[in-house]
Amino acid sequence: MKKDERKQLSLQSSFAFAIFLVFIVLTVSVSIILYTSVEESITSQFEEKMDQTAISVTHSAILADKGLSLYEKAYDQQLEDAFAPFLEAYNEAGGDPSLIDLDALKKRMQQYSDWDVELYVINEKGVIEYTTFELEKGFDFSTIPEFYASITAIREGNEFSADRVCSSYSGPGEKKYAYFPTPDHRYLLELSFWSDSFMEGRKNFPYTAISDMLMGDDSSLLEVSIFDITYRRVAGHGVSAEGETLAHVKQVSADRSGFDVIDKTNETITRYIFIDLKNEQYPSSSEMDLIGEIVFSTQPLHDSLNMLLFNVVSLSLLGIGIGVFFAYYIAYFLTRPLKAIISDIDYIAEGHLDHPIQEAGSVETEKLRRSVNLLVERLKSEICMLKKTSGDLDSELKRTQEAEKSLMSANTKLGLLSSITRHDLLNQIRALSMISALLKENLKEDGEAEQPLRIMDNVVATMEDQITFTREYELLGSKTAEWLNFGSLVTEVSEGTAFRQITTEISTSNLEVYADPLLKRVIFNLFDNAVRHGETVTRITVSFREENGAGLLSIEDDGCGVPENMKEKIFWKKIGKNTGYGLFLAQEILSITGMTIRETGTKGMGARFEIRIPEECYRFKE
Repeated sequence: MKKDERKQLSLQSSFAFAIFLVFIVLTVSVSIILYTSVEESITSQFEEKMDQTAISVTHSAILADKGLSLYEKAYDQQLEDAFAPFLEAYNEAGGDPSLIDLDALKKRMQQYSDWDVELYVINEKGVIEYTTFELEKGFDFSTIPEFYASITAIREGNEFSADRVCSSYSGPGEKKYAYFPTPDHRYLLELSFWSDSFMEGRKNFPYTAISDMLMGDDSSLLEVSIFDITYRRVAGHGVSAEGETLAHVKQVSADRSGFDVIDKTNETITRYIFIDLKNEQYPSSSEMDLIGEIVFSTQPLHDSLNMLLFNVVSLSLLGIGIGVFFAYYIAYFLTRPLKAIISDIDYIAEGHLDHPIQEAGSVETEKLRRSVNLLVERLKSEICMLKKTSGDLDSELKRTQEAEKSLMSANTKLGLLSSITRHDLLNQIRALSMISALLKENLKEDGEAEQPLRIMDNVVATMEDQITFTREYELLGSKTAEWLNFGSLVTEVSEGTAFRQITTEISTSNLEVYADPLLKRVIFNLFDNAVRHGETVTRITVSFREENGAGLLSIEDDGCGVPENMKEKIFWKKIGKNTGYGLFLAQEILSITGMTIRETGTKGMGARFEIRIPEECYRFKE
């Protein structure tokens, strides 16, 4: 018996170990949920800060450009007046610009001002045929289609047109330009000017103030640079874009949209943004757009996450330590009455029937104490009756037999008592979980003991809140995949209000696809993508073919198509003009049953999305 007892854990140790395991599971689970939640919050805040910085740079650049535009506009009237002698010279030359002494005219126009003036005569083909600025003589504006269309419209009209300050195409420097058509509309007269006072005034609207203002407010912001359409740096350090920066700036200018470049080695994220400053009021409006380069340091983010991890681990270890203490304390408090009863029963079993079982202090153990005491009293009465038996041998034998029977009955009762005791003990063990609830009532006045219990309740409530919070994300893939008629799904989507103006052709016959029930959402996202970004989409064609042991679904439109450099990026998160999750989510839904998607269309001819289906995931219903 003692050998078996040595092999088994005591009730107190078993109960303490169980409470400790539960506490560890709760502590670790809460720590993981807490860390994940706060990590997502910190990362989200960092990304939001990046987005807000990009918006601030864009808005600041637009405000600076508007200030420059208003400042430059103040000189338009003076420029218009300056065309009077230019037109007069053209008329005196009989409409032949070769007879005009442009250099002498330039000197006469500069005689009474501090302006540095250059004169240009542009022919019908957009070529600078005559000029006082030899570096730009022969420059062909037809190589810049949007600008050439603007100056052609001015030449064919009858009105003066002032332009913005622009960079020269033939060399460094900036000038303000203006245009006036000749009366015969054969030529376009152009005038540019520059002066120290004019350029000094433009410094009151610097783009450099953007970087100074933003970098003073954000420790994670390392550098802000602004580039113009000629890749010249108008804000930041340096003169012009070079190397990888130049390649990125060119890509943003060509795509008219930005992107992020992550450098894990240097712990930086460089965000490139396109700043649209197009203003149809000016001929060179298409050349006024800017490209922003914003460099963020990810070190503060990593420091925050490391500090979060340290705090969570420290709290977890502290919680486990507290759990060890409370596990053994609670186990001792709950099992102490049972130990006392067992000790009394062992003493009675040794023959001390007059020894009473002491009060235990709880309702359940008190009932057990009374039952055992009552049983002992009855046992004592039976023994007393046996002692009083006397008589002759037969009577003695009879009484002896009766006594034996009484003893057998007593032994049976003792066995029953032992069985009842074991059963009651098992019931008490099961009831211990209920007793923990009574601890709150018993510990109301003990503030130090009540506080941990309240913290445990709050932790459980927090766990429930966190689980409810993640419910939406968990729905993804939670439903069992099933066979779906692809043509029916396409028909349901195409008949929606948003796509009724689009002609849809479906040639998938009775094709069925084994996919997540969210497949309809994939089709909707592809249709929605075509309408939102296709610009001129009037028709969508859905077809299917078998290729290399797999099925190939094609969804094509007749819109503007997808640029070559964006064919893979459109499936990334946060890429696009809206939420940036549509095609990413479509890709994730398809991947549940092993399907893949890619874009194989041709820019200018329309987009084509191909969904590759494993052989076992498609069939034709008979």
